[in-house]
Amino acid sequence: MKTDFLSHCSFVEKYFHFDEIDSTNSYAKNLVDFPEKDLYIISADRQTAGRGQRGNSFFSELGGLYTSIVCRISDIGHHFTYNRTISLAIYDAVAALCPKAPLAIKWPNDIFWLNKKVCGILLETMPKSVQHILIGFGINVNIDCGRFPEELRNSATSLFIETGRAFDIAELLGDICNRFQTNRSIDPSMAHATYCKRLYKVGSAIRIQGREGIFKGVLEDGRLCIADDGKEEYLLSGSIEFIHNPA
Repeated sequence: MKTDFLSHCSFVEKYFHFDEIDSTNSYAKNLVDFPEKDLYIISADRQTAGRGQRGNSFFSELGGLYTSIVCRISDIGHHFTYNRTISLAIYDAVAALCPKAPLAIKWPNDIFWLNKKVCGILLETMPKSVQHILIGFGINVNIDCGRFPEELRNSATSLFIETGRAFDIAELLGDICNRFQTNRSIDPSMAHATYCKRLYKVGSAIRIQGREGIFKGVLEDGRLCIADDGKEEYLLSGSIEFIHNPA
C-alpha cells in the first residue's frame, strides 16, 4: 500500500517500506513478481547490511533515505541510462531543498556536496528477470556528524550537517520518484548534456585502474574518457582517485 507521499504517483505499482532491513537491494533481488510497465519501490529507515560498489558496505543508520527502484529495461546494455536518470533525479531533488548546495555527480555512482559524498548509487541486474533493473541509492539526510563512523567523517556529509536543518525524508523520496519517472522520457542527448555539466572535477588529473591522465568527461554510453599525452582511453568502470595536477 502506498503512503501519502506516493499516493499521487500512479506509476508506482507497489511500495514496500521497512523500519529496518538488511538491504533494500537484497530484498528486491528476492522478489518473485515484477512491475509490468512502471516501478516497484522498496525503502527502509535503516539498513543493517547496506551495500555499495565493489562489495563495499554502505553506512545506513537512521536519518538516511535508503531505497531501491525496480523497473523494466529493454536492454541491460543500456543500464547507464538509468544511472544517469536517477543521478539527475537525486541531484535536482536535493537542489530543490538546498538551492545553494555545491552539488556534483562523481562518476560513476556518487553525488557529492562540495568534496564530500552525500549519496551513493548501486545499479544491479535482477537475477530472476533480465527484463528488469535494480536501482538502489542511499542519501545522508538527517544524520549529524557524530553518528558517522570516524573513518567516514572526512569523506562523507549529510544535508543536516551542511544546512543545520532537518528534512522530511518521505517527501524527498516522493520527489525523487517523480523526477526519476519524468527523466525516463527525456531525450537521452539532452539528459546527458545536463549530466556532463554537473560532473565532479572534469579536467582534473586522475588515477583509475592503474592509469593516470586527465579526466575529460563521460560519453553518452557511460564510458569515462581519460587522456594522457594526447591519447584518449575509455573505461566502463573503476574508482577514480584524484591526484595533483602534473607540473
